[in-house]
Amino acid sequence: MNFVHNYFQKKTNYFLINQDYEFANELNQAIDELGKAEKAKYGQLIQLEGIFLDLTDRTQSHPRVPFATEDRGGKFVNLVKEFGFGNRKIIWKPSDLFNVDNYFEDNWFPATLEMHAIEYHEMQEAKLLYQERRINFMEYFFKRLELYNYTETTNFVKYYEYMDLEKYKKKLRDIMFDLPVMTKEGVFD
Repeated sequence: MNFVHNYFQKKTNYFLINQDYEFANELNQAIDELGKAEKAKYGQLIQLEGIFLDLTDRTQSHPRVPFATEDRGGKFVNLVKEFGFGNRKIIWKPSDLFNVDNYFEDNWFPATLEMHAIEYHEMQEAKLLYQERRINFMEYFFKRLELYNYTETTNFVKYYEYMDLEKYKKKLRDIMFDLPVMTKEGVFD
């Protein structure tokens, strides 16, 4: 029975990792388009990055960020739906429903992290540095990976078990390599 459980957990985790890569590619394209817009705003960029941070947080502690979806389409769209699988694609566009101030005021971390005072403080500091744009969201994301792995946060461990985190981080770095970074309102470097 344990073998069956491990098999399905590996498959689930592999699926989630590949979904993260898909999200990263889509986010990269959305941020590139936002960077080309004449009046790109801080809150719009934070929302797009927040969608990624929300969807990739296996602890499900990151604040929910509003986003729309649409059908993926394709040959097997009806078959996929009949089997009960989602066939939705994220629309990476900023929404008026997003409030950047409320987003940063929300709690971003699982309660179990509070048992690790040093790591909890490190995450609070990383969040502040990200909010001030002194680090980019990928630096924040990698810090979150590192500390959740170190503290063995339950859902984090469950959904990254059997995965090579260094390989995962390298592939995300490759995807996000040329990502423009907003250093202040409307200015991308």
